Amino acid sequence: MNPRILAAPVAAAVIAACLWFFLGTESYVSVGTLMVSAETGGAANGVETGGKTAASENSAAAAEINPAVDWKRFTALLNMDASSGGKIPEPTSEDIARFLAKRGETPANLITVYEKSRDARWLARALELFPNSPIVLMAAVESIPCPAAVPAGWTAEPDAKRMAYIERFKAADPNNPLAWIYSAQEFFHAQHTAEGIAEIRASLDRPAFYTYSNERMDSAQRLYEDMGLHPVEASVLAMVSQTIPHTTAAMQSSRSLTEWQKAATDSGDTAAADDAIQLTYHLGRTFATPEASRTLLGQLVGVSMEARALKALPPGTQPGWLAVWPEIRLAEMESQKQNVKELTAGLEWILQSQDEPLLVEYLRRNRADGELSALTWLKARKK
Repeated sequence: MNPRILAAPVAAAVIAACLWFFLGTESYVSVGTLMVSAETGGAANGVETGGKTAASENSAAAAEINPAVDWKRFTALLNMDASSGGKIPEPTSEDIARFLAKRGETPANLITVYEKSRDARWLARALELFPNSPIVLMAAVESIPCPAAVPAGWTAEPDAKRMAYIERFKAADPNNPLAWIYSAQEFFHAQHTAEGIAEIRASLDRPAFYTYSNERMDSAQRLYEDMGLHPVEASVLAMVSQTIPHTTAAMQSSRSLTEWQKAATDSGDTAAADDAIQLTYHLGRTFATPEASRTLLGQLVGVSMEARALKALPPGTQPGWLAVWPEIRLAEMESQKQNVKELTAGLEWILQSQDEPLLVEYLRRNRADGELSALTWLKARKK
């Protein structure tokens, strides 16, 4: 399965299985649970969101979903059986033209048609019209994948074009750590360890973690609705078709930090080894921020990196930078895994029940409060 994008939506049971697979390994996929957006998603101007879309703003409008979901078609879309062609419906050139004429050539809309059509001309158009837009520059960075691994001893320079986009992304959204995480990924891949470490340090100084997923999902939902899908169907497809390469960048960087830690340990450099563990731990904690952890996968990526760091500590030790004993925190994370497994089981039930009001309310809560809160609510309703 391609980690950049889920090739096709899956039924809720498969979503749960994928999440549980992630919990037991360090693999992950671009998949989430159900989410809904408002027809008109405005931008917030509060300090916490820095002028970006706040999920809670759309929660009231999200409840006003049109009735009468076509459950047969909806199930076919989720299961991606033979009748649906086995992939997410792709917009035609006519669909795109109508969508942009109706909704406008905004940064989010241009990136949406680029991501759903994979036609690079739309990314070029977005860069032409909005050269300093963070959402456009992040998509430009993501359009140039960084290979997962290189042969031992191989050295090279970071990809110049990708690094140029990353530097522009930094300038466009200077408090967002994502650009520095992408930069660290590039440096680590090129075996420039010192530069990669410096970029990780810089990322940890930036508190405004944001992936523009709200804007991207709002736009994608409108596109799918304009293609004739029910708002519930459109909201699910908008969610599961989102790419999440920033998690790949973070995980690859954390693995490079682990390699640095092991090399330092082998050479007897305990200070460097502890530094590597500490950086890995705090990189994982970055994904525990409210914005980063709105999705379960965001939380699980952070948990994986945090666990990697804690397991690398000498047994029976608690460094000064760690507030709790590693064993206690690892036990908490194991309990969290079990809780997530139980919560995601409710997703299959909500689809099997074909209870549209329940589904709509779940979608509203997911959008307003995040996946974990919505799933906890759903579990209580199932009782």
